[in-house]
Amino acid sequence: MSETDQAESTGAGKNTFFERPFPPGYRDELQALLAERPAEAARHGDSLLVFQLAGLRLALPTRVTAAVAPVLHVARIPHRVGTVLLGLVAFRGEILPCCSLSRLLGLAEGNATSGRTLILEEGAGRRWAAPIDAVLGVRAAHEGRLTSADGQLKAHWLRGSCGDGDADSFDLLNDETLFRQINLATA
Repeated sequence: MSETDQAESTGAGKNTFFERPFPPGYRDELQALLAERPAEAARHGDSLLVFQLAGLRLALPTRVTAAVAPVLHVARIPHRVGTVLLGLVAFRGEILPCCSLSRLLGLAEGNATSGRTLILEEGAGRRWAAPIDAVLGVRAAHEGRLTSADGQLKAHWLRGSCGDGDADSFDLLNDETLFRQINLATA
């Protein structure tokens, strides 16, 4: 075996990429980059999803709204007709319970076909689907007075109202109360 073959087989005499010396200033630059605080990501809790349900303009924090989907097929559960639990829906490979926010909130139910399905996330791994009439947009979070703009909802459902009864006003639902009542009504 020649000296060159022997050096290559043992790795001696090879200058590989990872064995090179660091360029001048590299360690200082790396330390400065690691010491920087990363930019804070936008928090979902600072915005609200505004939607329409039974003629009301309602909102929930975007941190509890996982998605909005087109109308999903609701598979009815036997012996559960007329309750808050409408059935089960398939969403992105998951089977989710679907509940009626209209029935839960005590609102008159309109037409049977809703325009959208709101996917709510109560906690990690705990999601619910709920039919809504329409999505009206995302707004910055505001806390308002604890009354309903048109008196159709009881104050315990609300965290506040935003607006002065104009076309852009909406009621902010109390998501903690909402999830607690969904769990009680669907048990």
